[in-house]
Amino acid sequence: MPNSKSAEKRVRQNKKQNAVNNHRKRLVKEGTRQFMVAVQAGDVAKAELELRSATAILDRVAGKRTIHPNTAARRKSLLARKLNALRAPAAKTETEKPGKSKSKVSKTA
Repeated sequence: MPNSKSAEKRVRQNKKQNAVNNHRKRLVKEGTRQFMVAVQAGDVAKAELELRSATAILDRVAGKRTIHPNTAARRKSLLARKLNALRAPAAKTETEKPGKSKSKVSKTA
């Protein structure tokens, strides 16, 4: 229990700000979930629209410092990678290792 008037005011302010922050976090979760539904359905066009929407929400929430800007950047990157994986052909051979090329190029010239 607060013991002073200023402590009582801080309790009121914290409740109000907590409600605002929770609303913003719910917006992020809803936007991300809508994007993931579009990706799982395999709808590239809808996924692109949802990615733009989710990115805008993440930028707005990070700008207000409800979530850390690096967290927003990491989540946007994850969503973009999922969209790129959806766009890319699924026929990748198991023998190929990502990031390694089979041809060796001589660096002497």
